[in-house]
Amino acid sequence: METGWPADRSTGLGWPGLGQVSVDVDPALALHWSEMLRLLAASHNVFGSRQVYDAVCRELAVIRRYRHEAMDDLKSRLLAVEARWAEFGSWTADNLGDAAAAAYWLDQALELARGAGDRRMAAYVFMRQAQQAADRLDGTHATRLARTAETIVSLADRDRALCLIRQAQGHALLGDQPRSLTALKIAHKLIDRAASVGADDSDTIGRHCTLAYLRAHEGYCLLRLGQAKAAARALEEVLDGWPVEYRQDETLARAWLALSYVSVDRLAEAGVEGSRALSLAAATSSARAMRTLGQLHAQLTGKTASAEVVGFRNAFSLVASTARL
Repeated sequence: METGWPADRSTGLGWPGLGQVSVDVDPALALHWSEMLRLLAASHNVFGSRQVYDAVCRELAVIRRYRHEAMDDLKSRLLAVEARWAEFGSWTADNLGDAAAAAYWLDQALELARGAGDRRMAAYVFMRQAQQAADRLDGTHATRLARTAETIVSLADRDRALCLIRQAQGHALLGDQPRSLTALKIAHKLIDRAASVGADDSDTIGRHCTLAYLRAHEGYCLLRLGQAKAAARALEEVLDGWPVEYRQDETLARAWLALSYVSVDRLAEAGVEGSRALSLAAATSSARAMRTLGQLHAQLTGKTASAEVVGFRNAFSLVASTARL
């Protein structure tokens, strides 16, 4: 997790921007940081949100120093790289429940993307802001931001599908079933087309937007629209073959499934699924999932004294009181 390079004591050179003699910036650094970001994102399941967030903040400071020293085209490339790191920092802050930091890093990402002339990244940031609005249950802003994201520039199929998923969530929060389901239907077509090509467009940012990701959020929308049985079926199907590399999203999907079970009076199953989600939430430091599980805990209060429900409620109370998420 330690990154960066020590000062070269033989020449007296050190970190750019800290008063040392200026140095030429190696053009290979842009690719280096892009590759490092991919590795860090892939390692998130192992290290958890807290360590990843701290590492991202440290590395962003390093990227910024070198970007200030860079010239011409390299400066623009480093601006674009820094924008992607800032967005990733926002995502990890979201998972830690630090709303202020998450909003700050998205604002930074948008400013950096605009400075780099990276319209696709700017659109992706608007999509992420729509996701944050949906997490706050603000359907109006979620749909508005997602529509903005979709219209900024021509997007790769998976990135456009993400915009439509955010629109579907916003419409579901507002109780607008026709628009929510229409957005999901179009997103399905886009992901099917992306999968049929065999390799994503090189400009694709949201490569995590797979069919499993879409189906999980479709289940969430159905739950919000009052179709708990259909939501449970969709979530059961997608979780049966969930990809192991996406544990953060699995945690949320299992929490949504547990809420669906409560709505159809399958309480023991809600307790079992809630406990599974709780274990993942603790392992991945997911404050987003803990908020959803808090809703489950409240809905199960006074419902039944079954061992599964009691076990979940006791475990949730313990984790919520002791875990640093």
